[in-house]
Amino acid sequence: MTETTETTEATDTRPAPIVGLLNQKGGVGKTTLTVQIAGALNAHGYDVLAVDLAPEGALASILGFDDVYSDLDQEGTLHELLLNPTEHAPQAHELVEDAGEFDLLPAHERMVDHTASALDGEPRARERLAMALEDLRTEYDVILVDNQPDINVLTDNALRNSDGILIPTYAEALSVQGFDRLQKQIAAIEEYYEPVNILGIVVNRIEHNNQAEAMVAQLQENFGEHLPVWEIRKRVALQRSLAQHQASLFGVDSESDMLPVLEAIVAEIEANLDVGGDGDA
Repeated sequence: MTETTETTEATDTRPAPIVGLLNQKGGVGKTTLTVQIAGALNAHGYDVLAVDLAPEGALASILGFDDVYSDLDQEGTLHELLLNPTEHAPQAHELVEDAGEFDLLPAHERMVDHTASALDGEPRARERLAMALEDLRTEYDVILVDNQPDINVLTDNALRNSDGILIPTYAEALSVQGFDRLQKQIAAIEEYYEPVNILGIVVNRIEHNNQAEAMVAQLQENFGEHLPVWEIRKRVALQRSLAQHQASLFGVDSESDMLPVLEAIVAEIEANLDVGGDGDA
């Protein structure tokens, strides 16, 4: 488990909350935000695990674990863990990689076109994520789950088993359409399970142009009364922090004007979920 700047001890009686990042439009920065929010939580002294639930392994790749993702000689991976969590969950910690500011449970190439189809129709198919993470939840303060832009049993798992959901989007029409599709998927999950707890919307990489500003204003008007709508402006530092797998903005630019936005997201997570056992780092 990675070291943090302060000491926060995960409790074995209060499992770490799970925070999922979802949008049914690809390319809206879910993976980048997962890294940045994980770094922000780490800066608050929390032990963080990031789970790469996207079969294409974007999070594993951006953090420098392409070799782990593509190692077909591995006997146990996240694929096997999700298919048979009862057997594999006690050994899940053996799959965890040290990503610096936080730990990573990487996706694996076997998941592409296999995991979702194998799970669909199986008993407790939409509970597998919670089952797979059961033991790991006693070792961390908070778990972030990066997801693929798709409507299938894996994203159903993220919605069903996350204690809170963050919705990344871009200030463009197609991203908002993806958000609409996600809302329909949320409604379908809520029909059979408990309500999905949406923590807020993150408008990511906002360009300085009239169209982007109009889309941000629309999102604020439509959702701002009921949900936080955070605005992350396009900044070179955000991309530079990920170059050469350096991880989050907190490690490379302590003066960035986007740090307060990430801090606000952490504050919302703390206010709504039992992070670190008592929500206080």
